[in-house]
Amino acid sequence: MTETDFRGTVFSGCTISDKLGQGGMGTVYKARHEALDKIVCVKLLSPELARDQRNIDFFLREARSAAKLEHPNIVHIYNFGQENGSYFIVMSYVEGKSLQDLVEQRGPLPVPEATGLMAGILDGLAHAHSKSIIHRDIKPSNILVDSAGIPHIVDFGLARSLNEEKQLTIAGEMIGTAYFMSPEQCLSGKVDNRADLYSAGATYFHILTGKYPFDGKTSIEVIHKHISEPAPNPLLINPDIPLWAARVIERLMRKKPEERYQKAEDVALELRKYNSGELNVSQTSTEKTFDMPELTARILAASMQPPPPPGNKPLEMAGPLPVDNTSDETSPIKSQTLEQKKEQPAPVRKPAMQLAMLHNAVKTLTHFALTLGAVGCFILAGASGTISGSLSNPLASNPIVTGIFAVFGLALFAWALSMKPLKFTPLYTLLALAAAAAAYAGGAYIPAPEGADTATKGFLAVTIGMANIASDTATLIYAFFLYLAASKIVFRANVFAKLLALAAYIGGLALTYVYFKAGLPATPADSWLAAAGVLAAAGLAAAIVQREFSLFFNPPFFFLAANLMIFSMFTNPQVEIITQEKVRSDAETVNLANARNREDYHHALAAAQAEVVYDVDGRPVEKKPAPPQEIKQAETNTLRSQARLEYYTALSKKLNAALAESAGIVFIALFLALMINICFIEELLAVYRETEFF
Repeated sequence: MTETDFRGTVFSGCTISDKLGQGGMGTVYKARHEALDKIVCVKLLSPELARDQRNIDFFLREARSAAKLEHPNIVHIYNFGQENGSYFIVMSYVEGKSLQDLVEQRGPLPVPEATGLMAGILDGLAHAHSKSIIHRDIKPSNILVDSAGIPHIVDFGLARSLNEEKQLTIAGEMIGTAYFMSPEQCLSGKVDNRADLYSAGATYFHILTGKYPFDGKTSIEVIHKHISEPAPNPLLINPDIPLWAARVIERLMRKKPEERYQKAEDVALELRKYNSGELNVSQTSTEKTFDMPELTARILAASMQPPPPPGNKPLEMAGPLPVDNTSDETSPIKSQTLEQKKEQPAPVRKPAMQLAMLHNAVKTLTHFALTLGAVGCFILAGASGTISGSLSNPLASNPIVTGIFAVFGLALFAWALSMKPLKFTPLYTLLALAAAAAAYAGGAYIPAPEGADTATKGFLAVTIGMANIASDTATLIYAFFLYLAASKIVFRANVFAKLLALAAYIGGLALTYVYFKAGLPATPADSWLAAAGVLAAAGLAAAIVQREFSLFFNPPFFFLAANLMIFSMFTNPQVEIITQEKVRSDAETVNLANARNREDYHHALAAAQAEVVYDVDGRPVEKKPAPPQEIKQAETNTLRSQARLEYYTALSKKLNAALAESAGIVFIALFLALMINICFIEELLAVYRETEFF
């Protein structure tokens, strides 16, 4: 049966007239209840979903859950069941629009209107929670606002009774919409009424700012932010929001359920008191206030900024909602807002941007100084030993000084970490630890005169490192860090970032070629160079088309393989030279040994023939020595493996010595510190784009 065939079909005394919308579970139609003589909605389960009993159970559970509830802020359920081969729910019809539609059409709602709507929503949730019903999918698209401005909660398809024994969700299954999902839902954990309060806080944030609390390219990214990142301050997006509203949102959206509000009715009562002016922040807060330069910059230009644009559509839309086509320009609040906009001067955002940019420039310089200071402390920690070239000597010979410098270095890195917008990130932490280790090793291996003190060694490490900035050893270090930097930005969609990554990859490959080609006594095979070229071309193609990590068509993988081809191209000829030398030496050794064995055999034979031995019967016995065994040469492949190991060992020692003598390890530590600061600047830029400073 097609959708048009349902017109005129009767379900439980309700005659279907028009289709209102399509949702995840089915279709909603407008119908007339003949007995009650009123307009209602009929929701039909999709025939495709009806093939799975689990979907039928979800659908009927929505009806049973909502049927238990009688509240003006919850859509009423009249009947449900199965007729005409379809499962149906008959519910009250609300003439109005969804909260999502209002935000998309009008942008962020005025604080009094948004707060009044949220208080009504929380009243409905309080009633549902009193009946042990958890909605689990509170979001703007599941809130209908009628012509009188009264909100109605709809779509109890994911609702669950706390007393319900039958569990319809599979263990580990996430239920809800990513933009408004509580952390415990994201983790597929046990939820209670406080999960609805978190979603209500996210909804309040959205209708006040026009944006989602956490955004991302995928649902997984948004879910990760709900779990790990603190709720953003709505004042940074819309400075017109009062402080009490930001406090309510922050408490509703705390990660741990026990730290949130515990009851919906308490939140509704508090919101109404704030909205009426009966309550203010000073009456409920003992917290101290601090100057926040970013926020101050926003507030200074608040009256000169236009309201933020409406948010994007959510990742997942709920069931269909009736839509009223009447214009909302007749709303008194809307008309007043339009008049205020006409009287406001043209927006001027330059002062806010200048203040914020100045503040973050200072933060960037401070972060740079902290990371360099931390690297310096670890260099001094490594240089506090009495013997150069030993990592354990500083701890053994001068543990107190070494420990003090190490603690200061860790403290500076921790301070720098606290300045980050995202606080803890794995890449930043890994780079910081690597920089600390490299700085310590650089200080320990510095070729300092015997008896030099810690300060002299530290100064010498930095001086030698800077003096050898263009040495042959530094060439390979540059190649390595160009590869790292390119791999960090290659998946960006920005064209400039793509070109920069490509240039860095090619530059790193060229430096690898230059380093290993220097002083090569043999001509490499062209096949290796051809292989490196093919891999580099594949890497270029992957870098151009890829915008996210791919396991197979991966630019970093291709360029790493190309660098290995360059390494092999110049390594194999030298390994072959060592192999041939080993083959020649082994042949000489074997020939000499065989000649000696044959000579010994002839001597033994002559001695045996000269000496006559008789048996008991007096007959002569011939005594002949065993013939000599021929010694064979070692197989070429075995000698080649030995030659390769010998070459790699010699190369490793050469690199270690070169890094120590040229303070190249210190140079590596400084490069890692630079990478740390690049990560920090990227996070600052991301925060500014999110708050519309850029």
